[in-house]
Amino acid sequence: MDIKTRETLGKKIFNAIKKEITGIKKWNKENTGKYSPRVQVADLQVGMKHGWTGAKDDCYQIRLGYQWYDAPVLADNLTTLYDLKEVIGEVVKHINAQKKVKGWSTLNVAYDTAEFGSNLWNRTEVKYPAKITLCDAPCKEYTALQNYINKYALSGRTFGGFNKPLGNFELFCSAMGGKRGRLWDEYGDRRYLDNKPKKCADYLEILRKERGSKDTMLCERGTEDYIDPVDKAYSERHEIECEGEKRSYLKITIKTPAGKVKYETKLY
Repeated sequence: MDIKTRETLGKKIFNAIKKEITGIKKWNKENTGKYSPRVQVADLQVGMKHGWTGAKDDCYQIRLGYQWYDAPVLADNLTTLYDLKEVIGEVVKHINAQKKVKGWSTLNVAYDTAEFGSNLWNRTEVKYPAKITLCDAPCKEYTALQNYINKYALSGRTFGGFNKPLGNFELFCSAMGGKRGRLWDEYGDRRYLDNKPKKCADYLEILRKERGSKDTMLCERGTEDYIDPVDKAYSERHEIECEGEKRSYLKITIKTPAGKVKYETKLY
């Protein structure tokens, strides 16, 4: 595939992403007050046309939508991994450019990886934008919480130190599914703390109450696939499906001057 074809294909895929998000944005505007707003997100899938080794006309595909089997195909003539990676690169380039357009500065991208190859020795991972979300602007309650954390958190070189300020659209939770006590399928939209005013206000109230003027506040970023312990044990014992959450959190630990842990929580 030549450069021009890859560029054209990348632009086509980006336009499909933009159309999907714009459609949801329009629906939300037209249905304000009638229904709960939908998350303004477009999902991409990357995989093989047939998915099994040896198919003569197999090729790499890019699809729009969460479910592979019914997601429209945006690209199906990618015969090499090089072409696949280059087309994805074109898509990412257009997404980054779109962030500079008025009304699109809150465009947030969650990346995933697709694995290709029959064994560990020839396996190749391809990183791609899996969820492209046009988020609402951060609420004032999140900004207040963010400013408080960035002001009082310890920055530094110690283990668990807070080495860069808390930014926007870092902390979220989304639904996950799995089986036998293990989660592997993130099927829910990412709900960012930036757009949860009540939760942010509650967090800030608690931190102000717990942190004394001489206390220290340590912050550490983390991620986890959380499942309730009781549900996990039941799913393992009966070998059935289970549900939980993917979380990107900020762990906050407040300590007294003597080093005693006074309060600890996770923000997401």
